[in-house]
Amino acid sequence: MARLGQAFATLLRWGLGLCALGLVLAAFYVSLGRQLVPLVAEYRQEAEIRASEALGMPISIGALEGHWSGFAPLLTVRDLRVGAGEQALALKQVQVVPDLLGSLLAWQPRLADLQLDGLSLTLREDEQGAWHVEGLPQRQNQPPLDIAKALRQSQMLGHLSLLGSRVSVQPLEQEPLQLNDINLSIDNGSSRQRLNARLHLPDGQPLALQLRTRIQPEHWQDARAELYLSAPQSDWAAWLPPRLTRDWHLDNLQLGGELWAVWDQRQLQRAVTRLHAPQMKGRYGEREAVALKDLALNAYFERKGDDFDLLLDDFAFSRGETRWGEARISLGHQAARGDQSQLWKLSADRLDVGPLVPLVESLAPLPDNALDLLQTLKPHGGLRNLNASFQPDSEDPKRLQFSANLERIGFSAWHASPAVENGSGSITGDLGGGELKVDSEDFSLHLTTLFPKAWVYQEAKGRLTWTLDDEGFTLRAPYLQVVGEEGKVAGDFLIRMLKDPEREDYMDLRVGMRDGDARFTEKYLPTPVLSPALDEWLKTAIRSGKVNEGYFQYQGSINRNPDPAVRSISLFFDVQDAELAFQPGWPELRDARGQVLIEDSGVRVRVSEGKILDSRVREAFADIPHVDSGQTPHLKLKGKLQSSVGDGLKILQETPLGVADTFAGWKGEGALNGALNLDIPLQKGEPANVIVDFSANKASLAISKPELQLNDVTGDFRYDTSKGLSAPAITARALGHAIRGKAVADGKPGQPRSRIEANGVVALANLTQWLGVKQKLPAEGSLPYRLNLSLEGAQSQLTVDSDLKGLSIALPAPFGKTADEQRATQWRMSFGGAEQRYGLDYANVASFTLASPAGKFDQSRGELRIGDGPAILPTARGVRVRGRVEQVDLAEWQKAIEPYQQASRQQTQQLFSDAQLRIGHFQGFGQKLDDLDVGLRPLNGGWSLNLDSTLAKGRIDLFEAADKPIVADMEYVRLPAAKPKTENEPEPDEPDPLADFDPRKIPALNLRVAHVFQGDDDMGTWSLKARPDGQGVQFSDLDINLKGLHMGGAIGWQGVPGQTRSWYKGRLQGEKLSEVLKAWGYAPSATSESFRLDANGHWPGSPAWFSLKRYSGSLDAALRKGQFVEVQGSASALRVFGLLNFNSIGRRLRLDFSDLLDKGLSYDRVKGNLMATDGVFVTQEPITMTGPSSNLELNGTLNMVNEGIDAKLLVTLPVTNNLPIAALIVGAPAIGGALFIADKLLGDRVARFASVQYDVKGTLHDPELKFDKPFEKPN
Repeated sequence: MARLGQAFATLLRWGLGLCALGLVLAAFYVSLGRQLVPLVAEYRQEAEIRASEALGMPISIGALEGHWSGFAPLLTVRDLRVGAGEQALALKQVQVVPDLLGSLLAWQPRLADLQLDGLSLTLREDEQGAWHVEGLPQRQNQPPLDIAKALRQSQMLGHLSLLGSRVSVQPLEQEPLQLNDINLSIDNGSSRQRLNARLHLPDGQPLALQLRTRIQPEHWQDARAELYLSAPQSDWAAWLPPRLTRDWHLDNLQLGGELWAVWDQRQLQRAVTRLHAPQMKGRYGEREAVALKDLALNAYFERKGDDFDLLLDDFAFSRGETRWGEARISLGHQAARGDQSQLWKLSADRLDVGPLVPLVESLAPLPDNALDLLQTLKPHGGLRNLNASFQPDSEDPKRLQFSANLERIGFSAWHASPAVENGSGSITGDLGGGELKVDSEDFSLHLTTLFPKAWVYQEAKGRLTWTLDDEGFTLRAPYLQVVGEEGKVAGDFLIRMLKDPEREDYMDLRVGMRDGDARFTEKYLPTPVLSPALDEWLKTAIRSGKVNEGYFQYQGSINRNPDPAVRSISLFFDVQDAELAFQPGWPELRDARGQVLIEDSGVRVRVSEGKILDSRVREAFADIPHVDSGQTPHLKLKGKLQSSVGDGLKILQETPLGVADTFAGWKGEGALNGALNLDIPLQKGEPANVIVDFSANKASLAISKPELQLNDVTGDFRYDTSKGLSAPAITARALGHAIRGKAVADGKPGQPRSRIEANGVVALANLTQWLGVKQKLPAEGSLPYRLNLSLEGAQSQLTVDSDLKGLSIALPAPFGKTADEQRATQWRMSFGGAEQRYGLDYANVASFTLASPAGKFDQSRGELRIGDGPAILPTARGVRVRGRVEQVDLAEWQKAIEPYQQASRQQTQQLFSDAQLRIGHFQGFGQKLDDLDVGLRPLNGGWSLNLDSTLAKGRIDLFEAADKPIVADMEYVRLPAAKPKTENEPEPDEPDPLADFDPRKIPALNLRVAHVFQGDDDMGTWSLKARPDGQGVQFSDLDINLKGLHMGGAIGWQGVPGQTRSWYKGRLQGEKLSEVLKAWGYAPSATSESFRLDANGHWPGSPAWFSLKRYSGSLDAALRKGQFVEVQGSASALRVFGLLNFNSIGRRLRLDFSDLLDKGLSYDRVKGNLMATDGVFVTQEPITMTGPSSNLELNGTLNMVNEGIDAKLLVTLPVTNNLPIAALIVGAPAIGGALFIADKLLGDRVARFASVQYDVKGTLHDPELKFDKPFEKPN
């Protein structure tokens, strides 16, 4: 133990000594290095020379620095430039750490660390596609690179760092790409190497790389490498050169992910990658680009000897709104071994085919024919458990084998191959053939060359096989069973498509059905091989029913438009409760039982029983014979009917026979038995030929135009569309009487025409009730007729002829007639067309024509012509009246039409246009007129009547409203001339001309006459207003000019005919009285500046029977500034104006008026007020005349009945004109002058003493005057 302790102590001392020595040597080494290393700056030029000689190229050092770092020196070279010219390498800074120990041990220089900063290189592509590095110096005659030697030399460097560098990548004819901020480090061992790198891509995103290798310089080909790469999600499309993508054009490739890979034994051994591409868009060649989004992929690669496996997991992408995936796809490869050839295997758990088709169309380098096939088929659906194997070295068809489960697979037709939808099941096969087992729902099969629509089934089960050989493609379905809406269907088919274009493709198809639905028979009609018309008929004919059994068979060519000789078609249905629409527009055949057979020769339908409408059909046969191309097939139908009138009319009205307008609105009842024979072309626009025979017994028929009810209709009828309706004998009852007639068909093909002839005798009451005339007519009795009804569509017309014997018409001549009198009359009426025409000819008395648009009677146009030839249809809307009537007695017409005046006038006024009549002799209103032109036209709410004759002309407006008066605006009215006056002959007392007129019938009237003539004398303008009251009429606002005499005020006329009275209250006035007297045929015995007569009185009779003899009431007269003159004239003038004829009175007074009689008796004013009772006038105040020579006063009674007078006359003579007073002035000037002055100052007081009173008695035309009292006025 002691020795062991001593040994340990010795060893410890030596150890500590050695450590101390080592520390001293280390300190010496570091101190020496720190002193010597900075001195290297002085050797910069020598370093340039030595380096230039060693590298064989010029070297330039900007600065050389030395530092000590740790136990090793650190040399820094700044602004280093290696080489010359454009290929010189320029570095901002190079740091070198020598490996002193390694260099001593290897006895050659070694570097522990080399750091380069600011390296800039360019990688450029030349026209040959080769890449060159620019920025590295090149030696002259530099030998090829010896990789093993380079690897051995690289062992002299322990660690290499590259900082702050960049590389510019310059593809040919493209913008350069800049890789910036490159930081790279290499650790170099004797057998292991590691590379770490980070850089920034041109878009600024970082890329990281790590590579670990195990390389022996002499066997560097057997190196092992492990790689890790992390790439950002950058858009790589702009950086990839076209030479790399070739025919693919990438518009967008935003891709990123990670990669792990192992390389060994000169092959890729394992690899794992995880990729994510947010956006990708590209195309192949000139195809349409396809865009994908959010592509995700995990890929695994592993090699096992000569074999390898590739697995694509979680493979998914989005296209538009559709997400595809996530799919698991594996690809395996087995190398050839012995007798086993090379084998490729592909498997997938599920593939949705549809979204992959656009990718293949846009990106796959397929030939044009393959691309066309893909675009034609448009496959879609899902594949599950897909397995495929391929042996490329084998020539056997089984070199490619596949199997898969199908899920709702579909594809379009290609040439004659069928199109399929929703095909589910399983498929196995190879290049020579295969088998498809179908088990699908909503399955669809479409044989496009034969059927326009696909066959759709709810369920489908079956087996299909196919073979592909040198001749062509064969598809077999030995068994198919499907369930569709039509029922259960079974079938089989064989399709053979040949490669030789000269040979016909062939199909043998058989389909059978039991207990099916006839509505779906259209599905099995081979439309392309049928004529269009026949195909349309077959599609629409069978609408419903139960198919007891049916089959369809097709054998022959399936090429498009084949020759009919190379195919055969058969279609058969045994149906019951069927509905057959044998022609559009015709009623369906219902509840039918029969068979339908379609063959190459045509279509045959046999119906044992059925119904059309409510008619039973028996033993019906329908045939459609085959016709050559271009010809129209015809449906020929025959059958027996047990029908009714109603069904027969429906067929005529609703079927396309072209007679719907003729029989529109007809109704009927009763049984019909008959037969039907139809020949209907199946081409629109061609006419059908129909013959219907039927017998009616006691049937009823209601005709709409004209509306007529026929009962007990009996006869045998035939309707032929090429001729019309015919019946040899028809009996019926209508309008309460029996009718006998016949029907004649005299039409021609395309223009059928039926003519019904009948005759009978009808009561007018029944006829008016049928016509809907509710207004009482001025006729009674019955009338015989001959009826001719022509049924010709829009040209249909009814004509009725009658001599009217037995019918009396209670109208004035020439319209009226007795019952025994005969007058040829014809009524015409059309049906259909744009207008309905009416016409009536009544002997030679009246003619009427009317055209009425359908449904618009208020738009009718017509003419009634009276006694002046036939009526002419006008072009303008409305009914006009024209013609001439020789005699019109207003009283007779008023009496005749009075019972019929309650008719509504509104519709008449709307329809009436105008009337223009000439009346030869008119009698009314107490007048007789010759050649009176009458015009009448409607107004808004009334009528306008125009009269034109020698006696009157003007316009009269009559209104319907009760509160609106008649407005008469006359140009002139001519009154009879006044009778010549005979002197001293009293006026005759004629009867009242309006004694029989009822004043209560005078309507409200506003009358204005521009000129009123009495004979040839123009009396002036008249205007007045007439307003009826309860007992008569009142004429107000009188403005009547009577040859200078103006009449104003109001006139009343009241009472009943024969007992009327009239009254007047108003004023008669004028200016020049002499002119008025002369205008009225009197002597101008008086003149005036103005005169008036206010009257308020009444008299018996009408206003036209006015006479002073019958007048009762007051008269107040006044005249101003005139004269009474002595004239030679009629005595009647004196009688009329006797009460004012002061000139005659003065003459009889024997006074001396010689100073004035040359000009007459002048006056300043005349006035008087009289009260009359039945023609006896009594002065209420004396009638006075005040003049410059004398004053006269008359007071008493004037009897106009016997033209007598009994009055007192007071004559007052002013002193200036009295001869006795004048004598006093001459003889005794003082006394005479005093009287003259007193007369002027005192007036009447003095005149009292110069007055003389007389009695006036006798007749007005010759009164007697006797002196009564002098100088005293009467009290």
